[in-house]
Amino acid sequence: MEPIYWNCIIAHGITAFSYFGIPTVIGVFFAKTKATIPSKFWLAFFLSGGFVLFCGFHHLLAIFEPYMPVSLLYLVVLDLMAFISLCALLYLMPTAYQIVEAIAKYQEDIRELQRSQQIQRLFLDQGPFGAYIKDEQSRILYYNQEIQSKFSVDSQEWLGKTDSEFLPDPEEGRRVMENDQVVLKTLHPLKLIEEIKIAGNDQPCYWLSFKFPFSDYATGAYRIGGISIDITESIEAQRSLTNLNRQLEEKTLELEAKKRELIYLSDMTDMLYSCESEDEVYQVFALTCSKLFPNMSGSIYIIANSKNYVQMNSFWGGERSSKEIFSLSDCWALRRGKLNLLSPRNSGLTCSHLIQPVSDTHLCVPLFGQGEVVGILHIDTLEEISPEDQQITEIIARTLGIALNNLSIKQRLTHDSLRDGMTQLFNQSYMQSITEQRLAEAERSGQPLSIIFLDIDNFKSYNSRYGHLTANIVIQGLAKLLLKSIRSFDIACRWGGEEFVIVMPNMTLETLRKRVEQLRLDVEQMQLRDGDQILEGITASFGIAVSEPGITVKDFLNRANQAMLEAKRTGKNRAREYVNTYN
Repeated sequence: MEPIYWNCIIAHGITAFSYFGIPTVIGVFFAKTKATIPSKFWLAFFLSGGFVLFCGFHHLLAIFEPYMPVSLLYLVVLDLMAFISLCALLYLMPTAYQIVEAIAKYQEDIRELQRSQQIQRLFLDQGPFGAYIKDEQSRILYYNQEIQSKFSVDSQEWLGKTDSEFLPDPEEGRRVMENDQVVLKTLHPLKLIEEIKIAGNDQPCYWLSFKFPFSDYATGAYRIGGISIDITESIEAQRSLTNLNRQLEEKTLELEAKKRELIYLSDMTDMLYSCESEDEVYQVFALTCSKLFPNMSGSIYIIANSKNYVQMNSFWGGERSSKEIFSLSDCWALRRGKLNLLSPRNSGLTCSHLIQPVSDTHLCVPLFGQGEVVGILHIDTLEEISPEDQQITEIIARTLGIALNNLSIKQRLTHDSLRDGMTQLFNQSYMQSITEQRLAEAERSGQPLSIIFLDIDNFKSYNSRYGHLTANIVIQGLAKLLLKSIRSFDIACRWGGEEFVIVMPNMTLETLRKRVEQLRLDVEQMQLRDGDQILEGITASFGIAVSEPGITVKDFLNRANQAMLEAKRTGKNRAREYVNTYN
């Protein structure tokens, strides 16, 4: 029985060693990996450990039991238990480490997931944006602290509610929910700007929202995630920038309009400076006004020389709204010497020269020339006339007055520079320039040009007898006679002293002889008076010259002068023709 006994002892010993070794190995591996048993598995772990330890104690105590008969079947079972226990111990030694390491890895993953979830929660809760999650019915499942702060709500107030239930404007909530449904139907992210009002604030807030669908793996239902950034300041800044751009465009258009006005006024000034008659001045003025005021009608009225009435001089635009001729008292601008405005917004004085019924807007601006009112500028329009346009009308009215004054001075200076002061005939300088021009025309047309040079006979003795003042009367009388005797396109001038020159184009030599002879007789028969005193008659000697191709003004005048001197040498009071002795 000894072998059986020792076999039984060894089997119980191996089994007890294995039972004690299994928890020991697991405990060592737990200590090395620093793994912990989840709290929900503690009871099962302790019960399993207690069971294994008590089984070990049972087999340990069986070694010290007194000898007792052992059946062969019991011995076989005991040996198998010892073999299996030892194999389990040997197998658990590497496997237990992997199990414990897996548990430790699992616990580390749990802790990492918790840290990640905590970071995500901190990110969502403390981020400078609104974050939220909704279910398929757009009910709020989560919203972060930014939304709580913006809308002054706590963390539970909106849970389970839709946007139309908690937003101040239900219509805005409905639009937000429609956007949510678009995300669910398309299962695609949606980027948009949402306008939402906050309770207690009349001004709306603007949110740049990113909405996206995702699946809740726990329930299988779709959720709507959203992140919204408050861009109200950016929108306001953009609007301010848009307003500034619009104002800048308006200012640019105003500057362009001012630039055009300055160009028109500058062009008007240049053209007025070149005008040689009042009609040209009025044409330039009307043209400028039609450009400056394209939507207005207007007219220029000038006071007649008699000072008894005012007459329209020029007109531009549409239908005329003022009389063509009226008295000075019919216009308040003429009476007062300053502009008179009549419009629906400005119930001013109604001028009597306006055609009844009076409507629209009317502006009368006086025109000043040489310090006095010479007429008015009348403007008629359907719209109001702005203060700027009123200023422009005053500027161009003053410019017109200055232009008329300058034209008068220019014409007077031109007249004085071309005329002889005593006789008002052209002077010697003008005669030379106009003769040169007429010679060129005669050569081009093939028609002759004639010159008559005449000198009063014995004028020095006449001057000595009657005196200079009476002699001047004679010279003036002869000038009047010459003007009556010549054609409208003939040119008479005082050459100097008692000498005169007449230029006659397109006249045959035969006709010229007859005209000169008749003129000589008219001079001889001319009656002269100095008040009641009848003066002695005068005679004159005449020299005639006819142009030739290539002749100069100097030679032409010299020929006529030589013929006149020949008439004086041969007895005076007669006419002589120039004869070219070289031919």
